[in-house]
Amino acid sequence: MDRWTWAGGASLLAFASVAHVHAQVLAGPPPSEDSTATGAPGEIVVTAQKRAQKLQDVPLSIVALNTEALATRNVRTFNDYAKFLPSVSYSSYGPGQAEVYFRGLSNGNRLSTGSLPTVGVYLDEQPVTTIGTTLDVHIYDIARVEALAGPQGTLFGASSEAGTLRIITNKPDTKAFSGSVDLTANKVAHGMPGGIAESYLNIPLSSHAALRVVGFYQYDGGYIDNVRAPKGVTYPTSGAVRDNRKLVGKDQNSVEAYGGRAALKVDLDDNWTATAGVMGQRQTSNGNFAFKPSVGDLKTTRFFPEAQKDEWYQASLAIEGKLGSFDLTYAGAYFERKAAYTSDYSDYAYLYDSYYASTPDYFGNNFKDNAGRLINPAQIVSQDERFTKQSHELRIASPATDRLRIVAGLFYQRQTNNWRNLYTVPNLADAQSVTGLPGVNYANIQFRTDRDYAAFAEAAFDIVPTLTLTGGLRAYKYDNNVIGFFGFNGTRSAVGEALCFPGTVGAYGTQRPCDNINTKATGSGVRHKLNLSWKAAPGKLLYATWSTGFRPGGINRRPTAPPYAVETLTNYEVGWKTSWLGGKVLFNGALFLEKLNQAQFAVTSDQNGITDIVNAGRARSKGIEADLTVMPMRGLSFQASGTLVDAEITTDLCKYTNAAFDCTIPSASGNPNELRAPAGTRFAGSPRFKLSAMTRYEFSLGKLDAFMQAAAFHQSSVSSSLDVAEARLIGHQPTYTTVDLSAGVSRETWSASLTVENVGDKRAQQSRSVTCSISICGPGSIVVYPLRPRFVSLRLGRRF
Repeated sequence: MDRWTWAGGASLLAFASVAHVHAQVLAGPPPSEDSTATGAPGEIVVTAQKRAQKLQDVPLSIVALNTEALATRNVRTFNDYAKFLPSVSYSSYGPGQAEVYFRGLSNGNRLSTGSLPTVGVYLDEQPVTTIGTTLDVHIYDIARVEALAGPQGTLFGASSEAGTLRIITNKPDTKAFSGSVDLTANKVAHGMPGGIAESYLNIPLSSHAALRVVGFYQYDGGYIDNVRAPKGVTYPTSGAVRDNRKLVGKDQNSVEAYGGRAALKVDLDDNWTATAGVMGQRQTSNGNFAFKPSVGDLKTTRFFPEAQKDEWYQASLAIEGKLGSFDLTYAGAYFERKAAYTSDYSDYAYLYDSYYASTPDYFGNNFKDNAGRLINPAQIVSQDERFTKQSHELRIASPATDRLRIVAGLFYQRQTNNWRNLYTVPNLADAQSVTGLPGVNYANIQFRTDRDYAAFAEAAFDIVPTLTLTGGLRAYKYDNNVIGFFGFNGTRSAVGEALCFPGTVGAYGTQRPCDNINTKATGSGVRHKLNLSWKAAPGKLLYATWSTGFRPGGINRRPTAPPYAVETLTNYEVGWKTSWLGGKVLFNGALFLEKLNQAQFAVTSDQNGITDIVNAGRARSKGIEADLTVMPMRGLSFQASGTLVDAEITTDLCKYTNAAFDCTIPSASGNPNELRAPAGTRFAGSPRFKLSAMTRYEFSLGKLDAFMQAAAFHQSSVSSSLDVAEARLIGHQPTYTTVDLSAGVSRETWSASLTVENVGDKRAQQSRSVTCSISICGPGSIVVYPLRPRFVSLRLGRRF
């Protein structure tokens, strides 16, 4: 059965079982993992330490949004919940294309052979972290989103170096039947209308088994216009006219998504439970999510059709039981994600055609068809990825009531990425194309495999009832390799087919011309955590943590470039979890200092300008993060969270790196070096200050229950590049403040709500980049990926 058949079936089953609608996502039964927690009603229970604990009892910096919090905040996507997480920042290039950072450490990259992210993303028990494109799970019937700031290297391992994001689904419940259905109509300012249909059902099959199914469909209207480019502009070599008149149109960046989830829980006996689940999502979008300020507000000029498709599914199995008084858990999952993108590369093609006019056979001009005639050199980029991951974890935990509590386990994962990135010139001659790939001027075709092995243990010991010492270790080993091809046709450049390994030419048919990449990187190490927590008084928890995280080493695509080594992060943190006035005021926070060593950066090599990943020095991040909740009277609440962070490199970053971090030393080929960023330069992509605040008032309105809510978000300016000269030319993302308003009513099982997001229609920037080298193409190449314009939605629904 096609995996999208069951996804559609889950949606139909959920929708067909009800005939009414319901506005807000109302919390169903709590997830099974929380069923043993002792939290009072309204308290959030988390599993950040691999066992259920009340949030206020966990001695680490964590923000959790439970089912109710996600619903009241109108959360549906990654962007929706990220703005409520104080330590989380991101750069977004469209749906499912966000790079996530914690505490300002934003040294990511989007290369297929590049570094793994610094932030681990988990879907239930499985890491689903992918390079440069964070999984954008539709948020509906979700138990919690947890954001764990700081290294989580002992319990969560690789790619949880700076922090961990966890999305935890609601599990089947054998106690009672429940469900809800929600319908939403919406409209984006300057764009088209859209809508969402969602439903879930929890179906007890017996006293020992239950099924939970979820389905959704979503359509978001576009708001970016593709306008006519200036007339009369031609390519120097061929004289072809740059004309996009056939692609002109309004509101082109629409998004369509649908998916489903089904989970079956079976109590095998009084001590053992098995839960099997499958979930998936398909998302397609059109156009581009950036506009060119030089062209106009929410307007751009593109010369080729652009589209994105992102689909994924996960199959999982969890078995939980008891061995004597110990809890034993096995969690295994298989995840597959396929993504396909087409994007316009004609701005760069115009640069190449103009800049290299004096060397007509070099990089981007003098293109001919098979008849020998000069052709339009405009290029389009197509990218296809197939990412797979299987993971297995077996862990054991001693009773939570023991004075000495232990969690220990084994972990294994294998992930692959089959990556195909082609730069195509329509009608390009076969003699100029990469062999076996007609029309392709340049190709990246690589297969990457990453294997990770780990053994971990964490023990907590109550020195006295109010003082606990916790220590953890994780021994890890990684084994990564990349095989494939990159470059041009062998007659056009020394990069590409000219580097083919003997015996590989023609071995792969039309898949790739040969192999000129075949590299491997292995490594191992041990990471640690030490934490001391003190319950100074009831509702007053203080803690201090010394912890470490890591990012595995890896391989560069350039055959002569050495592998890059493990990057490590050391974290020093003191924090507090406090409750005041009988629980009416909660105030949590942390002060931290993080030191990054052997930092992995993307730099330009001295051979043909190819980007390499290198260990290029050190960095540090220091700051404070805090959240406050005040409930002064029945029905009225106020919540605020924020972070102030100073994240910067502490060694000079050179164009060509060397062990001394001395930018006066020439490259290995004798090319003159230059300083890209002096020590003290702030990381790009992350703000220095971020704040969110929300107030909500619930009251009676005749026979109805009603609410009014306001939320505000503030973010300071963000640098567009770590390279100070480039950042100066591209410009910073400006400081912004946005406001959301909502109001609603409900009665018994019915509810309705109206929400206005980005009330002031601010053009807040999620990222800022260029379509062409800024130093040559100038400010006309700058593009801005904006926060969605003012967005009005009306939601109706029913719980049953």
